[in-house]
Amino acid sequence: MTKFRILIILYLYTYRAIYIIAYNKICNVMIMNYLKKVKRILRKSFKHDEDRAETGIGMLIVFIAMILVAAVAAAVLLHTVSILQTRATATGTQTIQQVSSGITITSVIGCDNASPPASGGISNLIIFVKPDTGSPSINLANVTMELSIGDYTAILRYNNTIFADESTGTTNIFGASQWKLLSKKENNPTSFGVFVASDPSSSLTAKFPILTQNSVVGIMVNVTNTFGSNLTQGGTILGQIVLPIGNPAVIDITAPTDFSTRTITLN
Repeated sequence: MTKFRILIILYLYTYRAIYIIAYNKICNVMIMNYLKKVKRILRKSFKHDEDRAETGIGMLIVFIAMILVAAVAAAVLLHTVSILQTRATATGTQTIQQVSSGITITSVIGCDNASPPASGGISNLIIFVKPDTGSPSINLANVTMELSIGDYTAILRYNNTIFADESTGTTNIFGASQWKLLSKKENNPTSFGVFVASDPSSSLTAKFPILTQNSVVGIMVNVTNTFGSNLTQGGTILGQIVLPIGNPAVIDITAPTDFSTRTITLN
């Protein structure tokens, strides 16, 4: 840089001196040649600097473009990673709910109103269930029950008018007035009711029967009204209780070969 400054100063002073001499008509060939030589040196020097400046600007443009491309690529990658993380979290949550959610059938009891019992069959059936350990709350209003007897299959849904709260205790589970609402007269062949046996959290109501931990409910089914006939001795009911999320509870019930009482425990 110092070299260029000296050349520029030399050029300016020399050019001025020669201009004065030429103006006064004292110019000679040696001075003119010297002036041309200085001009050539300056032109060569400035041209070299211009080329280097253009190269530097080009490299700067390329460098800035690379930074912009890298920034865009990084933004796209971060956005993609964020989406994948969100989806993975949602999938993990759904998987945990699917695995942990579920209900367990604790017992199944039937009622034979015939006299003597051996001459009839089971007309009313109650399936006691409770949530699996670690399962979140289950809204029984969203539960579907599939039942099959022989060649007939029925799909039952909860009817909120058939709700019996017997959490304080009862001496006759088939004596609740709600059983009459499942009769053929009421025309509810595709409905089941809820019989509350235990509700420590007070979460079970007619409109929102929420089954929580330590709660026990009975699912009330009128076999005669749904299938048109009773469940006779040695008969089998197959099916499942399907939850919105979680594992279904499998129903595989076989009636005893002999009915000796009106209340019958099924396996």
